[in-house]
Amino acid sequence: MTATREILWNVGSLQVLILYILLVLPVAFLAFGVARRVQMWRRGQPDTSRFDRWPERARAALTKSILHGRIVRRGKLYAGLMHANIFGGFIILLIGTIIVLIEEDITVPLFGWSFYQGDFYLGYKLIVNLGGVMLIVGVLLAFARRYLIKPKFQETGPDDLLVLVFLLLLAVQGFTTQALRLAVEGDPWGPWSWVSYPMALPLSALSTGTLETLHTANWISHFATTYVLLAYWAYSKMIHPFTSLANVFFRRFEPLGELRRIPEIEAAEVLGYGKLEDFSWAHLMNVDACMHCGRCLEYCPTFNTGKPLHPRDLVLELASFQADQGGIWSGELGGEAKTARHRWGKGAERELIPGVVSPEELWDCTTCGACIEHCPVYIEHVPMIVSMRQHLVLERGEFPSEVTPTFNNLERFGSPYPIPQSQRDDWTKRLAEPVRYMAELEETEEVEYLFFVGCLGSFDERNQRTTLALCRILQAAGVNFAILGKEETCTGDPAKRIGNEYLAQIMAEQTVETLNSYSFKKIVTACPHCFNAIANEFPQIGGAYEVIHHSQLLNDLLASGRVSLDPESAMARGKVTYHDPCYLGRYNGVYDAPREAVAAMPGAELVEMRRNRNRSFCCGGGGGRLFMEEQRGSRINQARVAEALETGAELLCAACPFCMTMFEDGIRGVGADDDFQVLDLAEIVAGSMVEEPTVKQ
Repeated sequence: MTATREILWNVGSLQVLILYILLVLPVAFLAFGVARRVQMWRRGQPDTSRFDRWPERARAALTKSILHGRIVRRGKLYAGLMHANIFGGFIILLIGTIIVLIEEDITVPLFGWSFYQGDFYLGYKLIVNLGGVMLIVGVLLAFARRYLIKPKFQETGPDDLLVLVFLLLLAVQGFTTQALRLAVEGDPWGPWSWVSYPMALPLSALSTGTLETLHTANWISHFATTYVLLAYWAYSKMIHPFTSLANVFFRRFEPLGELRRIPEIEAAEVLGYGKLEDFSWAHLMNVDACMHCGRCLEYCPTFNTGKPLHPRDLVLELASFQADQGGIWSGELGGEAKTARHRWGKGAERELIPGVVSPEELWDCTTCGACIEHCPVYIEHVPMIVSMRQHLVLERGEFPSEVTPTFNNLERFGSPYPIPQSQRDDWTKRLAEPVRYMAELEETEEVEYLFFVGCLGSFDERNQRTTLALCRILQAAGVNFAILGKEETCTGDPAKRIGNEYLAQIMAEQTVETLNSYSFKKIVTACPHCFNAIANEFPQIGGAYEVIHHSQLLNDLLASGRVSLDPESAMARGKVTYHDPCYLGRYNGVYDAPREAVAAMPGAELVEMRRNRNRSFCCGGGGGRLFMEEQRGSRINQARVAEALETGAELLCAACPFCMTMFEDGIRGVGADDDFQVLDLAEIVAGSMVEEPTVKQ
């Protein structure tokens, strides 16, 4: 849409006036679509946490969204550059059009003054031509990606084709219009239009009448293309430049691993997300912000093992449902059938679960956080999934039968295991040197570390070996620590992630009450799930503590020389590969400490799996999945073990009891238990110490 003196030389003022009047229609369509979407968001529940830290939000919107800081990725430049070219080219052309409109319709007719001359004119020509080329290149890259390369996570439909064709037409028509003007009028500065000028040279052989007719037709078609695209904007995936920018601006600043509690749950009228009105307004905006890019699928354990849950599709299902309820024609993915597209009010009365989102999708989630970590617009898949689980568990009483014993055990025994609380510290009997208990300390005595053992470290026989190893290391290093023993209970993490928020709150409040009754400097735990709950969620209920993971403490002890290693130790020699637990790495940013500790082992060579650090692949045990059967698709733990075997390592180092349990099973599942093993970092360090204390059998 370039209503400039350049292109108006063959179009009468009446025609121009008509075209401007007609512009009201597509603008009205656009405004209606945007208004309806905002109206739908406002149906959601309040969330006042999104209205703070304004400078930081503005900076993130500029750097992460507008300047594509989170979209263009190192090592995966194709998609990012494609999007950057389309977005950047379009914005340049839009700004260029606005400049010309101001010049043609305001400054010249009202003030007789033109800034469209001199160096500004030449610079304008250079930059606008660049914008057009960027748009064309971006669109062609998009065509190649969708119809030739076809990545397995790329979702393509008629909406894509329509949008890309119109964007390509928009750019080509702009260049053609300018080329036709240059062919008739000539321009001593024509070469500055470095794309249109070469196009004009062969056109100059045509007659003036023919050129004028072609120019008029092309100019009107350029307006028509713009009008159609503008009218369609709010009803297609092209709405995402606006919604994604808003989503980045209003993103949450809480730690990635923090799930909010339901306040005053006893009196709450709504428990979880059972209908769209139960969602927060920010989560309703989330689903409209999806870019369809599929990055959430790249490292998603359910998508990559053939399970029903595909995070992007779940978001698009919700977006389509929201459009249906808002009476907005939508090109989003339909909820009733994943191939259904271009819905208009169909299925608006469907029930959210299972009419839009299936229970299988919700229960397959491992809450690994890979979808959130890699989403360029910060969509919060996991909180939404857990909130829908809460509705199923607390409102309907519907959940996988395998977790019934887990809930019962948590209520009765304070852990997921049917073992009396009185036996929680039985593992201590196997230590040569006794451990101290917080309850036995003098009232004025403060220990340096409270060792929070966790349920798996206390009751699971395999993970007790990690607990014993860590205690031996701490004792050998002279670390001042103590345990809660029989007073320790579950943090509530499994119940919370499964969706039993009521039970999770009881467990968390009980643990916070116990912790607050003692004096200590720091909490150390070998369980990333306990680590995450205590560090990120307990502050919600008055439990603010300094928490470190055992891998961090072990690395500090090794670096300071408080633990001496035997250079002849055979515990960790040769190639060792390390797995990043989701709740330690992605959720809490602990990546370096465990690697540095492994690298400190005598004779050990650390080799990385192809998916590591924030791109790590889940073990399959999070989100309560440790206590459920894996009935759909292939096994996640076996997929990760296969990656570990690809490195040529003979030892897999883990730093999470959930991962340990999943990998022990996964190694047996792939038949590699004779020549491949998994050990916790504490076991490796304890087995490599110069003088390892004995353990009672």
